[in-house]
Amino acid sequence: MAKEKDFFSGYDQEEVEGTAEGSFVDTDRVYPIEGRCCVSGDEVKHSFCRYPDTERGTMMVISRETMIRLARHGGSLAEQFERVIGLRRKQEG
Repeated sequence: MAKEKDFFSGYDQEEVEGTAEGSFVDTDRVYPIEGRCCVSGDEVKHSFCRYPDTERGTMMVISRETMIRLARHGGSLAEQFERVIGLRRKQEG
């Protein structure tokens, strides 16, 4: 990927606040949707891919452009979301 160095760069620079609420199996819970792509940090107005971050109680999103770049290189979007969750927990801990 030409711009791979841009991905996940925010996790090295800024602290992330979060709260532990609910669980992934909590089907009655509605998670608020995050406004920025969890990979690139770009503002996302319309999200195509969503994945819950149960510790924060939000729904992570990937921007369309980032989703296309990741998908073109044969990666799993679910794996990317899990990677972001891992980075968030590492930063919080």
